[in-house]
Amino acid sequence: MNRNSIRTEKLHGRKKSRTSSQKNQQIYKEIFPKYKLDINSINFNQYNDIELEVGFGYGEHLIWQALNHPNKLFLGAEPFRSGVINTIREIERHKLNNIRIHDDNVIDIIENLPNEILSSIFILFPDPWPKKRHHKRRFISQNNLEKIHHVLKNRGRLVLATDHKDYLHSILLNVNINDQFEWLCENTDHFYSKPYEFPKTKYERKAIKNGRRPVYLTFEKINL
Repeated sequence: MNRNSIRTEKLHGRKKSRTSSQKNQQIYKEIFPKYKLDINSINFNQYNDIELEVGFGYGEHLIWQALNHPNKLFLGAEPFRSGVINTIREIERHKLNNIRIHDDNVIDIIENLPNEILSSIFILFPDPWPKKRHHKRRFISQNNLEKIHHVLKNRGRLVLATDHKDYLHSILLNVNINDQFEWLCENTDHFYSKPYEFPKTKYERKAIKNGRRPVYLTFEKINL
């Protein structure tokens, strides 16, 4: 299927914070442009591994990855302004130069990346949109899985985490229908274990505090 023929989806979510201090506005206006993602300015041949995080929240996982893998390039998409600003603060504090941020719809990135360029895509605790009338807003859909398949390398990985049972069922159903990803899960313990030990995100801590047990899913792209 031609990737350009696939219907464009939108990553739904709140963009602006309810309040924004003058300092935050200054960070966004003056510092954010240094880390703003411009696909046309990136020399993709410079990196063996490029990873994308969809909806990185407050940047806990994105920052940890960049610190622990300085030779990789990390692309992050997050429309929520406070999350972007917090992540920029951490980038500056750690003097990182391997993160680029897109503060709008991640589909704009995915549709414009070269084919088979990403080694991994992370989607950690996406909004489950629990109301039935909002299910169409869920990011894991047939259309978006097709787009993800195009930009992942062969055997590239799609890593997800959720604490919402209905969304979990929806994810597994969509991936099964798509039939272009292999679920790497050997046993029940694997189902509840992180693929590697990364710091808890804000949303992960909230889920655990409220008595919900997160599950972690790793899918590997296969070329049919």
